Amino acid sequence: MISKNVATAVTNGQTEEPASVGKALRERFKEITALYESRRRMGPELPLDDICRQIFDHLIPAMHFPVMASAMIELDGRCFTSGNYRDGSMHELQSNIAVLDRLCGHLRVFYPDNTSFLLPEEQELVDAIACDLERWLKEIECLYEIRRGSGLELPLEDVCQKMLENLIPALQFPESAAVVIELEERRFAAARQKQGFTHELHSKISAANKLGEQGTTHQLRSNITVNNRLYGHLGVLYPEDTPFLLPDEQELIDALARELERWLKEVNCLYEIRRGAGLQLSLDDVCQEILKHLIPALEFPESATVVIELDDRRFATPSHEQGLTHELHSKINADNTSPGQLRLFYPLDKPFLMPEEQRLIDALAAELGKWLEAKKINETLRKRLEEITCLYEIRRTLGRESSLDNACHHIVRHLVAAMRFPEMAIAMIELEDRRYSSENQAHVLTHELRSNITAKKRLCGQLRVFYPEDNPFLLPEEQRLIDAVARDLERWLEGKRQEQTLVSIAEQYQHTIGRELHDNLGQEIAALGYQAEALEQDMSTSGNAKAAKIAASIARQAQGAVGRCKELAQGLLPFELETHGLVKSLQALSNRVADAYKISCEFIQANDVAINDNEIALNFYRTAQEAVSNAIRHGGAHHIVISLGSGSGMLYLSIRDDGSGISNIDTEHGSSTGVGIKIMHYRARQLGAALRFLSRPEGGTEVRLEMRMVQET
Repeated sequence: MISKNVATAVTNGQTEEPASVGKALRERFKEITALYESRRRMGPELPLDDICRQIFDHLIPAMHFPVMASAMIELDGRCFTSGNYRDGSMHELQSNIAVLDRLCGHLRVFYPDNTSFLLPEEQELVDAIACDLERWLKEIECLYEIRRGSGLELPLEDVCQKMLENLIPALQFPESAAVVIELEERRFAAARQKQGFTHELHSKISAANKLGEQGTTHQLRSNITVNNRLYGHLGVLYPEDTPFLLPDEQELIDALARELERWLKEVNCLYEIRRGAGLQLSLDDVCQEILKHLIPALEFPESATVVIELDDRRFATPSHEQGLTHELHSKINADNTSPGQLRLFYPLDKPFLMPEEQRLIDALAAELGKWLEAKKINETLRKRLEEITCLYEIRRTLGRESSLDNACHHIVRHLVAAMRFPEMAIAMIELEDRRYSSENQAHVLTHELRSNITAKKRLCGQLRVFYPEDNPFLLPEEQRLIDAVARDLERWLEGKRQEQTLVSIAEQYQHTIGRELHDNLGQEIAALGYQAEALEQDMSTSGNAKAAKIAASIARQAQGAVGRCKELAQGLLPFELETHGLVKSLQALSNRVADAYKISCEFIQANDVAINDNEIALNFYRTAQEAVSNAIRHGGAHHIVISLGSGSGMLYLSIRDDGSGISNIDTEHGSSTGVGIKIMHYRARQLGAALRFLSRPEGGTEVRLEMRMVQET
C-alpha cells in the first residue's frame, strides 16, 4: 500500500512542480523507513515496553508534522505514550489492534486542534504499523504459550505437539502452512505435507559442529546448537503460489528453535543429574554433579555463578565472585523443612532469561530436596538393617553360646559395629563384679547411652555405650538398640539360670533315687529275702514241702530285685566315675544295659584316653546314658555301640544304634520338646562342645559329642 502511494506520487510528479514531487517522495521515504526500522527491531525476545518505544521513535519522525505529533498505544489495559504526548490532543488517527480475532487495543496518533495533516497517507502508515504490532503480538503469544506449556517433566511428543499447535495460528497464512519438526530419527508434523512445497522457512537445530542437510528451493536457515550435537530442524513450508513474509516469520521460527534448544538442554541437564545422583553418593558429590550439569544448560554459562547452600555448608562454581546482584534462587525443601537454597548469579551488566531459567532452578531444587529425603530414608533403612543384623547376630550367638565371657564379647563386638560412629564408639557390659568392653576403649568419654540389666527383678549390671565429647550421635535410635540388646542378654541369663536349675534338679533327683534304691528299697527287699529264706527252713522242718517251695521262690525273686536295685543305683550314682574314671563307667553302663534289656550293647575305646576333670567325665557319662535310653525307649534299638576316642586334638563320644531314629529334632541345633535332649545340649554347651544327631545310611541314629582336648595320653 505504501509503495503504491509512492508510485502514484512519482506519476503525478510529471505534472506537478519538482519541489512538490520531491516533498512527496521524501514523505513516502520517511514512511517506508519507519516501517522498515520498526519491523527490523521487532524481535520476539524484546519486552513490550521496548517495542512500543521503538515504534514511537520511528513513527513520530515519519509524520507530516513530527514536531507537533504525539502517539499512544493501548493494549489490554496498559497505555504507552510518546515522550511529547500531552492530554487534550483532539485530532486523531486511529487503528485497531486485534490478535486472533480479539480486539486487544489501539494505535493512535494525535495533532493539536489548529494543525492540518494528511489523513489518508498517514492513516495507511498507522494501519501498517498496527498490523506489524498485531503480528508481533501473535508471535509473542505463541512463544508465551509454548514456554508455559513446555514443562520439564513433559515427554518430547507433548512439547513438540504444543509447539505445532501454537505456531500455526501465529503464521501469516496458517490455512496454507505446514510445520515439521525433525529430531534425530523422530518426526512431528502439524499438517500432512503435500508435494510442491518449495517455499520454506527452515531453522536448523544442530549439535555436532556440522550443518544439517541443505534445504529445498526457497530456504532460510538458522543453525542452533544443543550441546554441540546435531539434533534436527524446525521447518515451515508454504505452497509455491502463496506469498509469505520471510524475515518476520523467520525470526519467529528461529526463536522457537532456540526455545526447543533451551528445553532440550534443560531436560538433558535434569536427566544427567538424576542419572548421576545415586543414593550411594555423598552430599558433596551430588552437589558437584548439579553444578557440573547446570552451568552448560544456562543461557550465559560463561558468566553464570551457581551456589548451593545447605544448612551451614556452601558449594559454588569456581567462577563465583563478589558483587553479583542479578539473582535467581529457589528454596530446597526436604521433610517439610527448608535446609537451604539454590542460587544463580549473573553480573550486573548481563541480561538473563528469568522465567525459563527460574523454571530449571526450581526443578533442580526440587530434585535435590527429593534426593535429600531419599538419602535420609536410605540412611535410616541402612541403620535399621545394621541394627537388625546386630540383633540377629547377637541372638544367634546367644542361642549357641554357654560361656558368659564369650557371650559378652560377641555382644560388644556386634553392638559397636551397628553404632552411628563405630570407629569412635565404645561398648561396655558390667555384670556383678565382672566387666567386658570393646577393644577400642579410650579416655575422656562423657557422652553415654545406658540400659540396665536385671535378673529376677534385681539390678545385676549395665550395658553402656560411650562417645567422645566432641562427637554427635543419634540418641533415640541407638538407645532403642541398646535396650533391645540388654533385654536379649537378660533373657539369655535367665535361660542359663533355668538350664542350670533344671540340670541341677535332674542330677539331684537321680542322686535321690539312687540313694533311695541303694539304701532303703534295696535293703528292704533284701530283708524280705532273708525272711523268705527263714520261712523256707521252718516249712521244711515242719514237713510242709509246698509252703517251703513257695518261700524259696520268694527268696530268689527278692535276691534278683536287690540286684536290679543295685544296678539302677549304680546308673544313677556312677560310683565308677569317682573310683575308676569315665572309661570303666562307660564299660559298666554297656554291660548293665545289655543285661537289663537283653540286647547287644558294647563299648569301644578307640585309644587310651584319660579324663581327669570330673565335670567333663560326668557330662560325657550322662550324655551317653541319655542317648542309650532314647535309642531303646524311642528308637527300639537292638544293637548299640558306645565309642570314646580322640584325634587331631579333639575328644569325641559316639553312641550309634540300629533303631528307627529320633523324630522332631533339628539335627543342626538339636531343638526338641524332650527335656532329656535339652539337657544333653546344655551339658554340651557347658563343655564348649558340639552335639550332633546324625542319620546313619544303614539306618538308625548316631549321637556325636565333640570337644577340644583338655588332656590326652
